[in-house]
Parts: sequence; C-alpha cells; structure tokens
Amino acid sequence: MLVYHLPGTLDTREADLDLLWAAGATGLEERGGVVRAYFDTRTELPPQVSDGEWREEADQDWLAEFKRTLRPVRAGRVTIVPPWLREEVEAGHLPLVIEPGMAFGTGHHATTRLAVESLSALNLATLGPQGTGARVLDVGTGSGVLAIAAALLGAGFALGVDIDPITIPIARENAQVNGVPASRVRFAEGTLGEDPLTFPDEGVDTYDVVVANLYAELHDLLAGEYAAQLVPDGALILTGILTVKLPLVRAALDREGFTNVQETLDGEWALVTARAPLG
Repeated sequence: MLVYHLPGTLDTREADLDLLWAAGATGLEERGGVVRAYFDTRTELPPQVSDGEWREEADQDWLAEFKRTLRPVRAGRVTIVPPWLREEVEAGHLPLVIEPGMAFGTGHHATTRLAVESLSALNLATLGPQGTGARVLDVGTGSGVLAIAAALLGAGFALGVDIDPITIPIARENAQVNGVPASRVRFAEGTLGEDPLTFPDEGVDTYDVVVANLYAELHDLLAGEYAAQLVPDGALILTGILTVKLPLVRAALDREGFTNVQETLDGEWALVTARAPLG
C-alpha cells in the first residue's frame, strides 16, 4: 500500500485536502498528527503538499476502517450522514446525505457544521417574498451541502456557485440523492461580481440569505459583493475563518455597512453573522 504522510491534521491542512483528492488519492485519514493519503501509484504532487513523504505500508482495508470511525454530524435541525449511516438519524432531524470525499464540505469539519447550524437557526420557510421561503445564495458551494441544507430547512430556493467546475455535477448529484428538485436548488460555475448573479429561470438577483464557507481574505475581498447580493437587512453567514483573522473580517463588514455582527467560535475556527445595510 502506498501512503503519503503529510504533517498536520485534517483541520490544519484543510486547504490542501482537495489537492490530494485531485492528485488521485483514494482515501484520507488523520492519525497521530499526520494526514495519511492513500494512493494506488506514486504521483507528482503540487508544491503546497510537498512537505510530506511517501511510504510503503502493509495492505489494510482502510475504507472499512474509515467507515467504522465516521459518525453522523448534528448541526441544528439537520444531521449530516454518509449513505451507510442514514438509518442512524434521530427522529425529528432532517437527514442530509453526503458521500465523503466527493468534494469539499462533508459536514465533518467545524466550518461546515457551524454554517448549517446558523442556517438552521433562521426561519427560512417564512422569509422571502410573501413568506414563500428564503432565497439563499451559497458562495463556494463545493459539495453543495449548504445550499441543500437550506432547501431542506424550508428555503424557497437556493443557488450554489463555485469557481471549480468539477464540483457542480457532484453538488447536483447530492441534491438528487437528498430528494431536492432542481426547482428548489440549482448549481452553477461562477463567482460574485458577475452582474447579476441570478437564479436560473427565476429572475432573482438579490437574496434573503448569503452563506459563504471560504476564508478570511476572500471574505474581505467579497464583502462589497455580499452586500450587493443581499436584500436590505438580509442575513449574511460567513465561515471558514481562523480566529486570528477575525479582525480582517470585522473591518470588511464595518467598511461595507453591515450591522448586528456576531461571532461564534469553535476551537481555532469562527463563524460570523451580520445583517446587510438597510439601503
């Protein structure tokens, strides 16, 4: 078995995990302060992950072990589970089924869980025009977990956008697995700043909720676009923020006139919520 040992944890090396999947990793796990990436053959890896080392190890059923240790993630009224744990969702909770490793955002990282919890705390079913359900924009959608969660929680519809075209068909498949029709959630390649970023066939160019699981520097760069996409007093949910970078995000939101800024901390990670300017 060929295993690439990368120093760090799944949290500290979060930004590098997609690079390992893209390079051909067949599985990832954390053990003893080391991220272990399993490969069928030795391959050239990007510079960002060049600080590890290749090792030949005895064959083992790593997939069985991975499945054995993976547990459901409760996030507000939603429980995020892999397909083989669907039956373990507690009564009264909304199951959100995501296949681990398909794309970034499986719910097992604090940033995704915090965002789903924040969406769950909003009454999405009663927001939007005439209380028909919130219009939600998920920026950097990845596996689509946040857009799908919004739809399950009662949003009228959600649009997930990502600059990585590989994620879009995966997000669409995840929506189908969870029984969310295309009339309720759509996914598209794109980024903020495209004028307008509309929900296909609906003519919507502003949203009641914008949620983004990115990182502090991108939140700083996109703060003005977040404001432009939101209705007055619309809800903004930002995560993927290291606590040491909170001042950068606070300053960006203050610069763009956001109000009611609140923070939720989970270890080294933070979630920030705010309200869009009134006009």
